[in-house]
Amino acid sequence: MKATLLERVRAGENLPSLPMVAVEILRLVRKDNVTGDELAAVIQQDPAMTGRILKVVNSSLFGLSRQIASPKQAVNMLGLRTVKVMALSFSLVDAVRACQSDGVFDFEAYWRRSLTCAVAGRLLARAVAPHVAEESFVSGLLADLGMIAAWRCAPELYNPVLEAVQGAERRLDEVEVEHLGLSHAALSAALLGAWGLPALICDAVAAHHDEGIAGLEPATAELARLTQCAALVAELFCRESGPATLEQVKARCRDSLGIEAQALERVFDSLDAHVRQQAAVLALRVGETVDYARLQLDAASHLASLSMQAEVERLASTTQAAQTRAALHRANQQREAALEAATTDSLTRLANRSAFDLRLVRDLDLARRQGLELGLILLDVDHFKRLNDTHGHRAGDAVLRAVGQCLAETVGDEGFAARYGGEEFVVLSHRLGRERIAELAERLRVAIARLSVQHDRQRLRITASLGVACVKPRAEATSPEQLLELADRGLYQAKRNGRNRVETACEAAAPANP
Repeated sequence: MKATLLERVRAGENLPSLPMVAVEILRLVRKDNVTGDELAAVIQQDPAMTGRILKVVNSSLFGLSRQIASPKQAVNMLGLRTVKVMALSFSLVDAVRACQSDGVFDFEAYWRRSLTCAVAGRLLARAVAPHVAEESFVSGLLADLGMIAAWRCAPELYNPVLEAVQGAERRLDEVEVEHLGLSHAALSAALLGAWGLPALICDAVAAHHDEGIAGLEPATAELARLTQCAALVAELFCRESGPATLEQVKARCRDSLGIEAQALERVFDSLDAHVRQQAAVLALRVGETVDYARLQLDAASHLASLSMQAEVERLASTTQAAQTRAALHRANQQREAALEAATTDSLTRLANRSAFDLRLVRDLDLARRQGLELGLILLDVDHFKRLNDTHGHRAGDAVLRAVGQCLAETVGDEGFAARYGGEEFVVLSHRLGRERIAELAERLRVAIARLSVQHDRQRLRITASLGVACVKPRAEATSPEQLLELADRGLYQAKRNGRNRVETACEAAAPANP
C-alpha cells in the first residue's frame, strides 16, 4: 500500500498540473544567480499574477510611499526574495485550490493550519535564521500538501484516516502511519519533488514530524527544525492541541531553535495578525483565527481550574467547612488573577487583543441598541520595523512601552485603549461623537510625537499614523470586522499621505457588505 500510494502521488494521479508561471518561477528558484529582471519578465507573462502582486504591493500591508506600477518596480522596492516567494505562493496556492471540492476534507481548516505554519515558520526564522525565512514560509505552506494528495489520489484509502481522526485525541500523522504505513509528510515531499521544488524544501518537509532530522545535512536540518516547530505552533493556534500544551510548545521551540524567550513571545504575539494579513494577500478563507492573548487566557483558565480542583479535592475529606470555604476563596482569587493577567498585554500593560475583541463586540451591540455612535482609532507606530532593525528589539520594546503609557494617560476614561498586535494600538469609545474621536486621535498623535525614548545613550523620536472610523450601527449586519476595515482605510491613507498624521473614514452607518 505504501509504495502504491507514493507512486500514485508522484504520478500526480487526479491532481492538477502546475500553472506555467509556477513552472517558470521554480526554474528560476533552482538557479544560483537569478536577476530581478528575469523574475519580473516571468511574472509579466501572466496578467492575472501581475495584477494580484501589484494589488498586494500597493496595499496597506507594505505602506509604500509611492504607487508601484510594474513587477520590476516591485522587485526593486521589496527585494528579489520577497517577490519571488509571493509569486510562488500565489501559483502553488492556485494549484492546490484547484483540488477543492465537496467531501469530508475540511479545506478551510487545512488552509488555516497551513498558513499559520507558513507564517510561524517565517517569523521563527527571522528571529534565529533570517537567511532561510522565505524558504521556511514556503516549507510551512506546503508541509501538509500530502493530505490533499492522498485524499485526491486515493480517497478510498484516505477517507478512513480522516474519519478515524475526527473527535479522537490522536495526532493525524500517527493515524496515517497506522492506516497507510507512512505520514502525509512523506507524501508532501514526494509531490513537491515531482513538481520540481528544491531538495532543501522537499527534505525539510519530509522530516517535519521529526522523521529523520538527525540524519540530514546541517542546512536542511535547520529548515526542518523550523518547519517542525512551526507545525507545533500551528497545531496550538488552530486548536488541534489543548491549552495545556502552550508551555510545552514554547519549551520545544526554545530547545530546538535556541530562540530567546522574549523573541518567542514576539512571534506568538504577532502571529495572528500576520496570518490574517497573509490570508487576505492569498485570498484564502481560513475561518476564525485564534490570537495569542486568547490562548493565554485559555491556558490560565485551565491552570486555575486544575488548581481549584486539586485544592477542593485535598480538603474534601475534612469536616472543617471554614477551611473548605477559605480554600475555595483562595482558588477563586488565583483564577481571577490569572484571567486578569491573560487579558493584559505584558509589555505595555494595556488591554490585549483578546480583551479588545470582547469589548468591541459588547460596545457595538450597546451602540446598536442605544442608537450611539461608536468610534475607533487604529494607530500604527511609523517605521517600527526600521527602528527594530537599526536599534534592536530592546529599543523596539522600549518604544512600545512608551506608546502604551502615552495612550493610557491621554485616553483616560474617554475610551478603551488596547494593544492590537505588534506596533498597532486601538482606542474604542462610544462616549465621543465623530468630531471628538478625531480630536482625541490628534491629541494622541501630538503626544506621541513629543515622546523621547532613551536607549543606549540615544534618544529615539517616535511618530504614529492614525486612522479614525465612526459609525452609528443600525443593523445586525454591522460587524466588528467592518468597523476595523473602515479604520484601516483611514490608517492606510495616513501612511500614503506621509505618515505622522490622522485620517478619518466615518460613515453614518456601516454598510451591509464590506
